[in-house]
Amino acid sequence: MKRKILITGAAGRIGRFLTQQWRDRYDLVLTDVQAPKKTYGFPFIQAELSDFDAVRPLTQGIDTVIHLGADPRMEAPWETLLPSNVIGAYNVFEAAHQAGCRRLVFASSINAVFGYPPDQQIHTQMPVNPINLYGATKCWGEALARYYSNAHKLSCLCLRFAAVSYRPGQDPDYDNRYTVDHPFIDIILTMEDLTQLVTKAVEARDDLLFGVFHGVSNNRWKRMDLTDTRAILGYEPEDDSFVLAAQANA
Repeated sequence: MKRKILITGAAGRIGRFLTQQWRDRYDLVLTDVQAPKKTYGFPFIQAELSDFDAVRPLTQGIDTVIHLGADPRMEAPWETLLPSNVIGAYNVFEAAHQAGCRRLVFASSINAVFGYPPDQQIHTQMPVNPINLYGATKCWGEALARYYSNAHKLSCLCLRFAAVSYRPGQDPDYDNRYTVDHPFIDIILTMEDLTQLVTKAVEARDDLLFGVFHGVSNNRWKRMDLTDTRAILGYEPEDDSFVLAAQANA
């Protein structure tokens, strides 16, 4: 039997890609404030994550929640971050707990630790160090994950996505990142590597109750260390942004 998985933020860039990649692997339930253009036959339920009464029924019968839903803008103001990234995150964790879900995978961000100097590699054991309110809300989500793991034994795995990007040629809006002097070149996470990472988190052993894992591609220089992600989740990214850049500009 296929795992039943709820994807919040399903109409977003990552949600759409995961739905496409997982359409034959999992039994999906999709939710967002607006419907994605393609649902691949999976049920879509419109819901505001800030409304607990709307969120609670979404988690019934769900094995794993992939919590992507949030205001993703690094410059987002508190007025929009509070309902979506703070209250919404709490509602999703609480609903998953009440429904007895096996696992919640939380989409955290490099912004939770982006305050470190650019020439310093970031390890998961280092304290959070956000540089914007958006990053601070991701720290809140990671703290919620620790709480629900400790207090309720809900398996909560946090994935700190770096600069999520399409490979060169897949979307022209992202092609300019593939130059050696672009500030994102060492933090690129391709969609294909992201899909592998989230799948590894879903399929990780049941007794893994908590973890914070970095999500970046196998770039020649990686701003984020992958030691824990490789060792615990078995993540083996395939893309190297520097190689992709050389190929794209040959």
